[in-house]
Amino acid sequence: MSTARCNHLISAAAELLDKAGPAAVTLRDVGRAVGVSHNAPYRHFDSKQDLLAALLARELQSVCTEAEAEESPPSPRALILVFARWALAYPERFRLMIFHWPHGNHEDLRLAKHRWHSLFIRAIEIGQAAGTLPTGDPERLSCLIRSTALGALQLYLSTGGENTPPPAAIIGDLLGYLALVAQQEAATVPALVPGASDSAVRRSGSKRRSSAGSAVPGLPVPEPRQD
Repeated sequence: MSTARCNHLISAAAELLDKAGPAAVTLRDVGRAVGVSHNAPYRHFDSKQDLLAALLARELQSVCTEAEAEESPPSPRALILVFARWALAYPERFRLMIFHWPHGNHEDLRLAKHRWHSLFIRAIEIGQAAGTLPTGDPERLSCLIRSTALGALQLYLSTGGENTPPPAAIIGDLLGYLALVAQQEAATVPALVPGASDSAVRRSGSKRRSSAGSAVPGLPVPEPRQD
């Protein structure tokens, strides 16, 4: 998928997508836009789904690269804000990613998703180690941040921004709340004093985390259902 012809076809598909959504993207029309025969795109892509998967892979890799250029390694804030800028600049590409995720075995897309996921989990773990994010399962905390961002973006796009805070503001609010939870969590860790052992501190921290019952300590936990 690295040839110049492939890149031209993907770029043409992106332009058609931006103008009229996924329905406007056909291999025949993509070939026409590039100036090749209607059969030429089939030499590189088996189907429209393969072409869209390659498009999403390129977009997600680009988001990762841009975030890494802003911060090394990128923080959750940098990752999400770069993604949000991309989504607002290319709403049809964002909608394709969210609502029409291609199915099947697409290696380029799998690698792009793995890179994005790995960057995000590493960013969460670094934030937790630095005390800017609460302790807990990085996977669940990652889902909390990303799902909030996706919801904020969808709401903003669906309303055209009318009476709706910009997604960056919502993301900033969430990360601010999480930082406060991390500060409260740190404040409850007993200071090491003569006679206090490291194991006692670890037991105390473990007890707090288990009693929270949540990936994010300090946030409310639903009561169990009574059937």
